[in-house]
Amino acid sequence: MVKAAVLYNFLEPLKVESLKLRDPNPDEVVVKMGASGVCHSDLSVQQMKLPFPPPVVLGHEGAGTVEEVGKDVKHLKPGDHVVLSWVENCGRCHHCIAGHAHLCDAMMASMMSGGEMIFQNGDTHIARMAGVASFSERTVVRGNAAIKITDEIPFDRACLVGCGVMTGVGAAVNTAKVQPGDTVAVFGCGGVGLNAIQGAVLCGAARIIAVDLSPSKLELAKVFGATDVVNGKDGNAPDQIRELTGGLGVDFAFEVIGIPSVITEAFMSLKRGGKVIVVGVTPMGEMVQIPGQMISLEEKSVIGSLYGSANMKRDMPRLIDLYQQKRLKLDELVSKRIKLEAVNEAFADMEKGAVARSVIVF
Repeated sequence: MVKAAVLYNFLEPLKVESLKLRDPNPDEVVVKMGASGVCHSDLSVQQMKLPFPPPVVLGHEGAGTVEEVGKDVKHLKPGDHVVLSWVENCGRCHHCIAGHAHLCDAMMASMMSGGEMIFQNGDTHIARMAGVASFSERTVVRGNAAIKITDEIPFDRACLVGCGVMTGVGAAVNTAKVQPGDTVAVFGCGGVGLNAIQGAVLCGAARIIAVDLSPSKLELAKVFGATDVVNGKDGNAPDQIRELTGGLGVDFAFEVIGIPSVITEAFMSLKRGGKVIVVGVTPMGEMVQIPGQMISLEEKSVIGSLYGSANMKRDMPRLIDLYQQKRLKLDELVSKRIKLEAVNEAFADMEKGAVARSVIVF
């Protein structure tokens, strides 16, 4: 039996209960969780903004120790430290073969089906969120979703690479391919936005403008490398950004919140030839409005970014290396360390904008 946090119905609190965990299939491993970040996507599932049906054990930003290995898994052994990836990569579909493993067909199928039942409570079968279910003392994941890392990094830092850091840093490094001297605006300075900022720092951006409504988040953005801050409460954000850039606008604007009107604001903050990188996931069915004429006459682009366009086996160890070289901030992302039983309080803190990341420590 394992203790896990279960969402039984949308819009209800999670319940921490003892569940039966099934044995691993030949291509799976059992992982004893060391830590799990509490990410906004977990909250989005609870709030019906992401299409993952309950009952489900949430959590997709985790790190831990391999305990058991299926017979077909050759690259891992018990005792290995791993970061869990919620993007599966089968290695066989069109996207994997084309070098875009983060768009794997198998990943999309497992994300949307809700059919991966690895837990059981009496007669109730319970799914794992996104192939991970890191809000559990132990979980079962596919072998290719467990990325081996060095034993030297603490789990409460390593887990953050599993989603928020990879998503934000990767959006700047992999999706946008920000170049030295470019100008950047980041709309939303929560966990992912802070990492988009430090991704832009790693790329050598000359000016990084953080945009938010919270003065405390804007102050934290400076810690992560923002050169300027814009509070949306002080007036039209695109106008403020143009004022800071000599009337031009920015080369890249990252929207990490998933609000259609903010995506529009990000688009309007671009210089001619600029690109919006949409990282945030909008609620199902919502549309985004942008001036169509500007797409062609000003050559502006709107680009989506899933999981930082990452190659997980390459990029996750690379981020760990950058942390060990003191070039990537992970310690500063952890606002609170909590027990699993406090997960609903972590959701409340996230809604209030009170934390960069709460981390469940097992």
